[in-house]
Amino acid sequence: MIEKKAMLMLAAAAAFALVSVPSVLFNNAIKKYFNFVGHWDVANIKPSRNGIIPPTRPRYERPDEPPQPELRFVKFSVKITGAKEVKIAGDFNKWNPDALPLVKKDKNLWEALIPLPPGRYKYLCRVDGQDVLDPLNPDTELEAGRKVSLLTVK
Repeated sequence: MIEKKAMLMLAAAAAFALVSVPSVLFNNAIKKYFNFVGHWDVANIKPSRNGIIPPTRPRYERPDEPPQPELRFVKFSVKITGAKEVKIAGDFNKWNPDALPLVKKDKNLWEALIPLPPGRYKYLCRVDGQDVLDPLNPDTELEAGRKVSLLTVK
């Protein structure tokens, strides 16, 4: 009788170990994953209300659906030494600098990625509250009597 009881206890202990070890390993893996994801630096992309509808292209593969606007992903990169905050204001976001803050990627590099339809866009960089031309873009144009950077999306 003791042998059967000992065998059942041993089987129960083995079953408990078999169930608990993978769950502990899984729990540790989940903690590591969320700790890793929690340290990412992600840009906040806020859509702007634009009164102009972008150009559309027909959908040949599904003609019953309405045409979709063509969008290109445009990367804004600005290299500025010692900046604490960099934002972009342009005609694509109604000159609202709070609509597009850039994220610091390196010591001096700030970036953001936004979708835009093909066209020409005027913009300025706002560095710590001061409007400046984009130092990496030599194309400029006049907007309301001031010089602004010009971006052409093809």
